[in-house]
Amino acid sequence: MLSVDKSSRFDFDAVADTYDQWYETAEGAMYDHLEKKAVSRYLRQNAQGEKLLEVGCGTGYWGRFFSDCGFAVTGVDVSERMIKIAQNKNITNASFQIADGHSLPFADNSFDVTVAITTLEFVGNAELVLQEMVRCTCKPSGQLLIGALNALAPLNRNRQENPESLYAKAKLFSSDQLKKILGKYGKTQVCTVGFIPGQKRLLSLSPFIDMVSRFLHLPYGVFIVGKVIL
Repeated sequence: MLSVDKSSRFDFDAVADTYDQWYETAEGAMYDHLEKKAVSRYLRQNAQGEKLLEVGCGTGYWGRFFSDCGFAVTGVDVSERMIKIAQNKNITNASFQIADGHSLPFADNSFDVTVAITTLEFVGNAELVLQEMVRCTCKPSGQLLIGALNALAPLNRNRQENPESLYAKAKLFSSDQLKKILGKYGKTQVCTVGFIPGQKRLLSLSPFIDMVSRFLHLPYGVFIVGKVIL
Protein backbone atom coordinates (compact mmCIF):
# COMPACT_ATOMS: atom_id res chain seq x y z
CA MET A 1 0.00 0.00 0.00
CA LEU A 2 1.28 3.48 -0.88
CA SER A 3 2.04 6.03 1.82
CA VAL A 4 -0.75 8.57 1.60
CA ASP A 5 1.16 11.04 3.78
CA LYS A 6 3.85 11.53 1.13
CA SER A 7 1.54 12.07 -1.82
CA SER A 8 -1.66 13.66 -0.52
CA ARG A 9 -2.57 16.52 1.81
CA PHE A 10 -5.49 14.49 3.20
CA ASP A 11 -6.15 10.82 3.97
CA PHE A 12 -9.10 10.13 1.67
CA ASP A 13 -9.54 6.62 3.05
CA ALA A 14 -11.27 8.34 5.98
CA VAL A 15 -14.06 9.78 3.80
CA ALA A 16 -14.25 7.18 1.04
CA ASP A 17 -17.44 5.46 2.25
CA THR A 18 -19.44 8.70 2.35
CA TYR A 19 -17.73 10.59 -0.48
CA ASP A 20 -20.48 10.10 -3.09
CA GLN A 21 -23.28 11.22 -0.74
CA TRP A 22 -22.69 14.89 -1.59
CA TYR A 23 -23.92 14.26 -5.12
CA GLU A 24 -27.20 12.89 -3.77
CA THR A 25 -28.18 16.25 -2.27
CA ALA A 26 -30.05 18.83 -4.37
CA GLU A 27 -27.13 21.27 -4.12
CA GLY A 28 -24.53 18.61 -4.90
CA ALA A 29 -26.51 17.37 -7.90
CA MET A 30 -26.71 20.91 -9.31
CA TYR A 31 -22.98 21.50 -8.92
CA ASP A 32 -22.37 18.12 -10.52
CA HIS A 33 -24.59 19.03 -13.47
CA LEU A 34 -22.86 22.36 -14.08
CA GLU A 35 -19.36 20.92 -13.66
CA LYS A 36 -19.94 18.01 -16.03
CA LYS A 37 -21.49 20.33 -18.58
CA ALA A 38 -18.38 22.51 -18.43
CA VAL A 39 -16.02 19.54 -18.71
CA SER A 40 -18.03 18.24 -21.68
CA ARG A 41 -17.45 21.50 -23.53
CA TYR A 42 -13.69 21.02 -23.24
CA LEU A 43 -13.53 17.24 -23.57
CA ARG A 44 -12.56 15.58 -26.84
CA GLN A 45 -15.60 14.61 -28.87
CA ASN A 46 -16.20 11.33 -30.78
CA ALA A 47 -13.92 9.61 -28.28
CA GLN A 48 -15.00 6.02 -28.90
CA GLY A 49 -12.15 3.81 -27.71
CA GLU A 50 -9.70 6.63 -26.98
CA LYS A 51 -7.61 6.05 -23.86
CA LEU A 52 -8.18 8.36 -20.90
CA LEU A 53 -6.17 8.45 -17.69
CA GLU A 54 -7.80 9.97 -14.63
CA VAL A 55 -5.35 10.90 -11.89
CA GLY A 56 -6.99 11.07 -8.46
CA CYS A 57 -10.01 9.09 -9.61
CA GLY A 58 -11.40 8.58 -6.10
CA THR A 59 -14.51 6.42 -6.01
CA GLY A 60 -14.87 6.33 -9.79
CA TYR A 61 -17.64 8.94 -9.83
CA TRP A 62 -16.09 10.87 -12.72
CA GLY A 63 -14.73 7.66 -14.22
CA ARG A 64 -18.28 6.55 -14.96
CA PHE A 65 -18.92 9.89 -16.70
CA PHE A 66 -15.80 9.52 -18.87
CA SER A 67 -16.75 5.94 -19.69
CA ASP A 68 -20.22 7.08 -20.72
CA CYS A 69 -18.52 9.60 -23.04
CA GLY A 70 -16.89 6.68 -24.88
CA PHE A 71 -13.41 6.63 -23.38
CA ALA A 72 -11.46 3.59 -22.25
CA VAL A 73 -10.77 4.77 -18.71
CA THR A 74 -7.82 4.04 -16.45
CA GLY A 75 -8.20 5.57 -13.00
CA VAL A 76 -5.49 5.86 -10.36
CA ASP A 77 -5.56 7.08 -6.77
CA VAL A 78 -3.42 6.74 -3.64
CA SER A 79 -6.45 5.86 -1.50
CA GLU A 80 -6.84 2.09 -1.28
CA ARG A 81 -10.39 2.38 0.04
CA MET A 82 -11.44 4.73 -2.76
CA ILE A 83 -10.01 2.37 -5.38
CA LYS A 84 -11.89 -0.60 -3.89
CA ILE A 85 -15.15 1.35 -4.10
CA ALA A 86 -14.43 2.32 -7.72
CA GLN A 87 -13.62 -1.27 -8.65
CA ASN A 88 -16.82 -2.53 -7.01
CA LYS A 89 -18.91 -0.26 -9.23
CA ASN A 90 -17.98 -2.43 -12.26
CA ILE A 91 -17.97 0.55 -14.59
CA THR A 92 -17.99 -0.40 -18.27
CA ASN A 93 -14.66 -0.05 -20.06
CA ALA A 94 -12.90 1.27 -16.95
CA SER A 95 -10.19 -0.06 -14.66
CA PHE A 96 -8.88 1.35 -11.38
CA GLN A 97 -5.62 0.85 -9.51
CA ILE A 98 -3.59 2.28 -6.66
CA ALA A 99 -0.88 4.61 -7.95
CA ASP A 100 0.74 7.91 -7.00
CA GLY A 101 0.34 10.81 -9.44
CA HIS A 102 3.85 11.97 -8.58
CA SER A 103 5.25 8.82 -10.23
CA LEU A 104 2.75 7.31 -12.64
CA PRO A 105 3.37 3.66 -13.61
CA PHE A 106 2.78 4.19 -17.34
CA ALA A 107 5.00 4.62 -20.37
CA ASP A 108 5.39 7.95 -22.16
CA ASN A 109 2.59 8.88 -24.59
CA SER A 110 0.24 6.14 -23.32
CA PHE A 111 -3.05 8.08 -23.25
CA ASP A 112 -5.00 10.31 -25.61
CA VAL A 113 -6.45 12.35 -22.75
CA THR A 114 -5.22 12.79 -19.19
CA VAL A 115 -7.54 14.26 -16.58
CA ALA A 116 -7.45 15.34 -12.94
CA ILE A 117 -10.68 16.50 -11.30
CA THR A 118 -10.28 18.23 -7.90
CA THR A 119 -6.96 16.45 -7.46
CA LEU A 120 -4.15 19.00 -7.79
CA GLU A 121 -5.45 20.84 -4.72
CA PHE A 122 -4.67 17.84 -2.53
CA VAL A 123 -1.37 16.49 -3.87
CA GLY A 124 1.98 17.21 -2.31
CA ASN A 125 3.49 18.71 -5.47
CA ALA A 126 0.99 19.82 -8.11
CA GLU A 127 3.62 20.75 -10.70
CA LEU A 128 5.29 17.35 -10.46
CA VAL A 129 1.93 15.62 -10.92
CA LEU A 130 1.24 17.78 -13.98
CA GLN A 131 4.65 16.87 -15.42
CA GLU A 132 3.84 13.18 -14.98
CA MET A 133 0.43 13.63 -16.59
CA VAL A 134 1.98 15.40 -19.57
CA ARG A 135 4.61 12.68 -19.90
CA CYS A 136 1.92 10.02 -20.13
CA THR A 137 -0.15 11.93 -22.70
CA CYS A 138 0.28 11.43 -26.45
CA LYS A 139 2.11 14.18 -28.30
CA PRO A 140 1.27 15.95 -30.49
CA SER A 141 -2.50 16.49 -30.16
CA GLY A 142 -3.03 14.78 -26.79
CA GLN A 143 -5.23 16.62 -24.30
CA LEU A 144 -4.62 17.57 -20.69
CA LEU A 145 -7.80 18.53 -18.80
CA ILE A 146 -7.93 19.84 -15.24
CA GLY A 147 -10.92 20.53 -12.99
CA ALA A 148 -10.08 22.49 -9.86
CA LEU A 149 -11.78 24.13 -6.89
CA ASN A 150 -11.65 27.90 -7.19
CA ALA A 151 -9.74 29.74 -4.45
CA LEU A 152 -11.85 32.87 -5.05
CA ALA A 153 -15.24 31.20 -4.57
CA PRO A 154 -16.96 32.14 -1.27
CA LEU A 155 -18.21 28.57 -0.80
CA ASN A 156 -14.69 27.15 -1.05
CA ARG A 157 -13.34 29.79 1.32
CA ASN A 158 -16.00 28.86 3.87
CA ARG A 159 -15.14 25.19 3.48
CA GLN A 160 -11.49 25.88 4.25
CA GLU A 161 -12.37 27.65 7.50
CA ASN A 162 -13.46 24.34 9.02
CA PRO A 163 -10.23 22.82 10.40
CA GLU A 164 -11.79 19.35 10.45
CA SER A 165 -12.73 19.31 6.77
CA LEU A 166 -10.64 17.91 3.94
CA TYR A 167 -10.66 21.38 2.35
CA ALA A 168 -8.70 22.88 5.23
CA LYS A 169 -5.54 21.18 3.97
CA ALA A 170 -6.15 21.87 0.29
CA LYS A 171 -4.15 24.34 -1.80
CA LEU A 172 -6.75 25.90 -4.08
CA PHE A 173 -6.15 27.77 -7.32
CA SER A 174 -7.66 30.85 -8.93
CA SER A 175 -8.36 30.72 -12.67
CA ASP A 176 -5.29 32.91 -13.31
CA GLN A 177 -3.08 30.62 -11.24
CA LEU A 178 -4.35 27.51 -12.99
CA LYS A 179 -3.86 29.10 -16.40
CA LYS A 180 -0.30 30.03 -15.46
CA ILE A 181 0.78 26.55 -14.39
CA LEU A 182 -0.90 24.95 -17.41
CA GLY A 183 0.41 27.53 -19.86
CA LYS A 184 3.94 26.13 -19.92
CA TYR A 185 2.62 23.02 -21.69
CA GLY A 186 0.77 24.73 -24.54
CA LYS A 187 -2.11 27.02 -25.44
CA THR A 188 -4.54 26.94 -22.54
CA GLN A 189 -8.27 27.55 -22.23
CA VAL A 190 -9.79 28.17 -18.81
CA CYS A 191 -13.35 28.83 -17.68
CA THR A 192 -15.01 29.27 -14.30
CA VAL A 193 -18.40 27.71 -13.55
CA GLY A 194 -20.55 26.66 -10.61
CA PHE A 195 -22.34 29.91 -9.84
CA ILE A 196 -25.12 28.78 -7.51
CA PRO A 197 -27.18 31.07 -5.26
CA GLY A 198 -26.89 30.61 -1.53
CA GLN A 199 -30.66 30.40 -1.03
CA LYS A 200 -31.98 26.90 -1.65
CA ARG A 201 -35.29 28.26 -2.96
CA LEU A 202 -33.35 29.78 -5.88
CA LEU A 203 -31.46 26.59 -6.72
CA SER A 204 -33.52 25.92 -9.86
CA LEU A 205 -32.25 29.21 -11.30
CA SER A 206 -28.64 28.03 -11.12
CA PRO A 207 -28.22 27.11 -14.82
CA PHE A 208 -29.35 30.60 -15.88
CA ILE A 209 -27.23 32.33 -13.23
CA ASP A 210 -24.25 30.21 -14.24
CA MET A 211 -24.70 31.07 -17.92
CA VAL A 212 -24.90 34.82 -17.24
CA SER A 213 -21.93 34.70 -14.86
CA ARG A 214 -19.81 32.87 -17.41
CA PHE A 215 -20.82 35.39 -20.10
CA LEU A 216 -19.64 38.21 -17.82
CA HIS A 217 -16.42 36.28 -17.04
CA LEU A 218 -16.99 36.56 -13.30
CA PRO A 219 -14.14 34.94 -11.33
CA TYR A 220 -16.08 33.54 -8.34
CA GLY A 221 -17.57 30.24 -9.54
CA VAL A 222 -16.82 27.18 -7.42
CA PHE A 223 -15.18 25.14 -10.19
CA ILE A 224 -12.49 25.90 -12.78
CA VAL A 225 -11.88 23.87 -15.93
CA GLY A 226 -8.59 24.15 -17.83
CA LYS A 227 -7.59 22.48 -21.10
CA VAL A 228 -4.26 22.18 -22.90
CA ILE A 229 -3.67 20.56 -26.28
CA LEU A 230 -0.11 19.21 -26.15
